[in-house]
Amino acid sequence: MRRGSTPTNVFLVDLDLTAATVFVSYEQGGKVIIEKTGTDLTVTDEDITLTLTQEETLRFSPGEVLIQIRYVMPNGTADASNIIRTTAERIIKDGVIEP
Repeated sequence: MRRGSTPTNVFLVDLDLTAATVFVSYEQGGKVIIEKTGTDLTVTDEDITLTLTQEETLRFSPGEVLIQIRYVMPNGTADASNIIRTTAERIIKDGVIEP
């Protein structure tokens, strides 16, 4: 992902999480930079989709970003995904750009 962009992330899941409370956390440098949950996410029986804003991706420094999905089912069962590794790529012009 590039800093200052608006990427849509789609995470394929092998469990129906439509009734679960789902959190998607983005970490960099040992700190959670972005956390998405509730109406920030579209959850189906096959995937979780979310879009990051320019402001959100600008919070990252160039370098590795870790992503993890956590959820809790209505019955209290909770779990977490493996950690997903991606990179925040640098950009030349910093800041939010307007149309």
